[in-house]
Amino acid sequence: MKKIIFTLLIFSLAYSDNSKYAGEFLRIPVGARSLGMGGAFIAIANDGSSFYYNPAGVAISGSGILSFMYSSQFGGITNPLASFFHLGYIQNFQGVGLALNWVRLSVDNIPITPDYTEIETPIDRENLVKNYSVENFFSDVEDAFYFSFSKEFKFDINFGWSRYKVPVSFPVGLNFKLINQKIGTEKATGFGFDAGFMFRFSMDDFLQREDMGDVSISLALKDIGKTRISWSTRREHLIEPTLMFGLAYSLPVNFLAGKITFAYGSQNSYLTDRMYGIEYGYKNLIFVRFGKNAENLTIGAGLNVDFVIVDYAFLSHQLGSVHRVSASLLIDKILKRI
Repeated sequence: MKKIIFTLLIFSLAYSDNSKYAGEFLRIPVGARSLGMGGAFIAIANDGSSFYYNPAGVAISGSGILSFMYSSQFGGITNPLASFFHLGYIQNFQGVGLALNWVRLSVDNIPITPDYTEIETPIDRENLVKNYSVENFFSDVEDAFYFSFSKEFKFDINFGWSRYKVPVSFPVGLNFKLINQKIGTEKATGFGFDAGFMFRFSMDDFLQREDMGDVSISLALKDIGKTRISWSTRREHLIEPTLMFGLAYSLPVNFLAGKITFAYGSQNSYLTDRMYGIEYGYKNLIFVRFGKNAENLTIGAGLNVDFVIVDYAFLSHQLGSVHRVSASLLIDKILKRI
């Protein structure tokens, strides 16, 4: 029953003039590390999921990174209401970050039930429903392909005092995205743009003291000029722009041999979400994360071993739990070993 209700919310878009929830699958956060921090990743955006939170982060995420993610959306790991995938690659060419990413949400084995609304008596309808056996099914498959371009600019801010200059990093980026949706026999396509920038600096340089941490401030705008989705039902939906703001502060904790990162994020579209997250990393090897997204709590953990990074996240939700696993291979590091 949950699967039917969940799917009907999506399926109605193909036949409705209401664009409020158009492209809703694009709002599902990508990546286990970011989910473990409640989605407050907009100002961090330095791994395989950077394209989703802020395309500017592609330039600072490294090079030769192959990323994969699987998420069981709402329900058990083996029998979720929906499955959510991500596959992507980031490469850096002469200071320009390029990325190609594919995101898919799929709901399988949705039963096709007959329309009994014309049956007048409730008893007859009830008997028909009791004796009906499901024989036909359909699926909902929603894909998005992202092509990202990003560059990091570095310069000094002179405060006017002798020898007092603060080095800053200013990455900027742009996403081109292609959307394909198929619900039963109906299909839809769309094309959109995202843009973002980050402003990063060290508090060590700003305060002229050691171990004061790093600050990152971020803005990203999704679906610039509204992304148009055209359905085979001759309906057209517009995805409204979403403004995303992020703030992050990373502080070394020497007595714990690690670093703590505090993050805040917000996104404004037809509703306003606020996200909070915290991450502790021990020697850049083992990570523990906690977060809050709207009314939902998240936890996560990560392991960084040589050229392999593995992350896990759990989100509690009224529709059911979300379990998410993601992994990254540092291809450039592997090739250097070879």
